[in-house]
Amino acid sequence: MPAVKFSVVIPTRERADTLRYALQTCLDQDFDDYEIIVADNDSSPPTRALVEEAASSRVRYFRTDRTLAMSSNWDFAVSHARGEYVILIGDDDGLLPHSLRELDKLTCDHHPKAVRWEPAYYTWPSFALAGQGDYLRIPLSRGLREVKSRDAIRDVIGFRSLYTMLPMLYNAAVHHSVLTELRAKTGRVFPHPVPDVYSGFAVAAVTESFLSTDTPMSLAGQSGASNGVAVLFNRGRSRIDEEFHALNAKEGLLPDPRIPNLPVFPHVPVADAFVFAKRKLFPDSDLDLDRRQFVSGCLANLRVGTDADWRDALGMIRTSLADDRETLAWFDCELATTPFRPPLPPRLKPERLGFDGEALHLDAAAFGVRDVAGAAALCERVLSYRRDGVRYVTGDAGPSLALAAKVQELNDLCTDRQSVIDGLTRSCSDRLAKIHELDGRLRQSLRGGPLKRLGRWFKQRMSVGH
Repeated sequence: MPAVKFSVVIPTRERADTLRYALQTCLDQDFDDYEIIVADNDSSPPTRALVEEAASSRVRYFRTDRTLAMSSNWDFAVSHARGEYVILIGDDDGLLPHSLRELDKLTCDHHPKAVRWEPAYYTWPSFALAGQGDYLRIPLSRGLREVKSRDAIRDVIGFRSLYTMLPMLYNAAVHHSVLTELRAKTGRVFPHPVPDVYSGFAVAAVTESFLSTDTPMSLAGQSGASNGVAVLFNRGRSRIDEEFHALNAKEGLLPDPRIPNLPVFPHVPVADAFVFAKRKLFPDSDLDLDRRQFVSGCLANLRVGTDADWRDALGMIRTSLADDRETLAWFDCELATTPFRPPLPPRLKPERLGFDGEALHLDAAAFGVRDVAGAAALCERVLSYRRDGVRYVTGDAGPSLALAAKVQELNDLCTDRQSVIDGLTRSCSDRLAKIHELDGRLRQSLRGGPLKRLGRWFKQRMSVGH
């Protein structure tokens, strides 16, 4: 029998400044049956001090005896989880205030092996890409549906869906039995150098289906110390990137030779995680990577700064195709001489903010938000899911219907407010009519009777005085 319903796991390394606020969002829940695991990857003393400062019996702190690769620290972290369902967030991420209560409701109603959700997205002021910080994206849809795992994997490796459509531990509550099965099959839960993307394929591989909602339950935050930004957008220019690759190499967590180790998002991490997961977990499946499509996507999204780097990248792609003569010949004929194209600056924050039909895009700083806890509070102000609960919309048309329902809610709110305004207007009109009536009576009184005689006397007195 699990000790608690949920284990919220936070692996961390030298980020006490962001961990403080991530931990705050986890403690700010209107639900009691959960624990928080802080897995400290050989950090300096401020991390332990921060946890002790929180002074919560709900928080359990564990520290490694040496610096581990990211995937190994994730394994260390989830090994301490005692919950029926396990959720993992980064130390610059956060939970939304309604999340555990709503996830409890969904798991009790549907008993899924995993519940996947669409996270909100927040870039901290310290975000490492110029002009892209202080951005908050809030999904407004509330669709809820069962997804066949095979269909989800097929769409992701065909690059028709983003990998976040899979039940990664970063955006899913995963039943402990799934993690136990993965550990039995490969010796560990996260045997791949990119644990978040891999976990999506792995969890989907051992579950026939999973529950998926468009309702955000967490905030995916990216700060100045983000691993993903360092590895994919600042390759070779960051201490974080250097440490990430060095620790993976030391532990033998290496990319597949059929996938060129290039800074191409999302193609390279998705393809590498998929081929590894397939080899380890579902080798007999007919699901496979279309390598021509993958290579074309790599060249379309490759981020290198010089013509020499571009030529090196073309050489790496060609080497990765050495096991497939037909595809290699196609590459030599069609793509081997593709000219260098300088990459555009990465843009995660849209030029135009506001509502785009699916989500609300905000300048977080304009609302006084400076950290992920403030971003979570702003999400609640917009969504009101903690206050009012979530009204899910089920079925294949869930996302569009949920969005329509949200628009209807806003319309109802405006209608309610208009009713109040109309009532006040009628009240004011009634009062104005009463004032006009009294004014008329007063004027009528002044035209005769005692008031008229008083007026004549006053005029006489004034004339005598002059």
